[in-house]
Amino acid sequence: MHSLNLGFSFISIVLLMLLALSQSASAGAECASLGGGCDDGGWDPMAKLDEIGNTSADQQPANTKWPAKSREQRWNMSASTESSSAREGTEDAAAEQQAITVRSDEAAAILAPLDAVNGADILLDVSENSSSHIAGSVVIPYMQFNEQPGLLKNLSEITEILGDAGISREDSVVIYGECLPCGGGPSVATYVYWMMKGLGHERVRVLDGTAEDWQASGRVVTSDAAVLAGKTYSAAPTANYTATYEMVNGGGVQIVDARTVQEFGSGSIPGSINIPYASVLDGNKIKSEEKLEKIFGLLDKGQSVVVFTNTGMKASVVWFALEMMGYDARLYSYQDWVANQN
Repeated sequence: MHSLNLGFSFISIVLLMLLALSQSASAGAECASLGGGCDDGGWDPMAKLDEIGNTSADQQPANTKWPAKSREQRWNMSASTESSSAREGTEDAAAEQQAITVRSDEAAAILAPLDAVNGADILLDVSENSSSHIAGSVVIPYMQFNEQPGLLKNLSEITEILGDAGISREDSVVIYGECLPCGGGPSVATYVYWMMKGLGHERVRVLDGTAEDWQASGRVVTSDAAVLAGKTYSAAPTANYTATYEMVNGGGVQIVDARTVQEFGSGSIPGSINIPYASVLDGNKIKSEEKLEKIFGLLDKGQSVVVFTNTGMKASVVWFALEMMGYDARLYSYQDWVANQN
């Protein structure tokens, strides 16, 4: 009987050791699958065997030392650390978002701070589909100036639209608006600004912000558009802001493809460098001059720059940023380039 009990005990111990070893291998595999060694030094099967039958083993504090810390405690520690980091990151982002970008006098001359707008200015909202406007704004959705995407209406039609809205070439105009289906940002405002500069309009600026920014600053917005008495808009057209195919093909200018990296990679005008339009924006605003200087670091200020996208609309943001930084820049469209290849 004693020999039977001894044999049974021996078999039990062997089975327990095999079970322990199999769990050890499983634990090791789990460590490897998590991308490296576990930080608790692995699982000791012999120590586990020593615990069998020891009633005090289960009562040991789980946090006696780091390797033995309970899983719950370690997960909670990790989660609390990540939560703290996330909170700090959110707070930093909020602070950065609220910070007002300081512009030079040269930049503010074409990118008007909210505080610089006064009653002598005509506010022009060119948003595609806006139900909220800065109080007193004239509203002309930018599409009204286009015959089709990338092609402006003829001169007489454009001057009639502006005159009927109560705008003359002598007026001080501040343009704002977004194309939300285009992804937001000031591209429609910079596009209409470019158009008006081509009409010879001198006193025109883009608002450094949106109607939402205006409202957030405590100023009045409304759903109503202002109706001004009609005027005659007498244009003095200039070609100084538009590039031609001959100019681009001649090789004497720097060419910037302002489309996305993917579009640039699928084919571009030979010799172009890629500066995606989104790279000059912080959210829906144009970046600071310090940041723009780095972005345009490859360009030579002594040589003209031609900027293009498919239709020129989004390229106008980069064109405007270049103008703000003192470059001689012109706007172009990839549509025109492709059309001239046939």
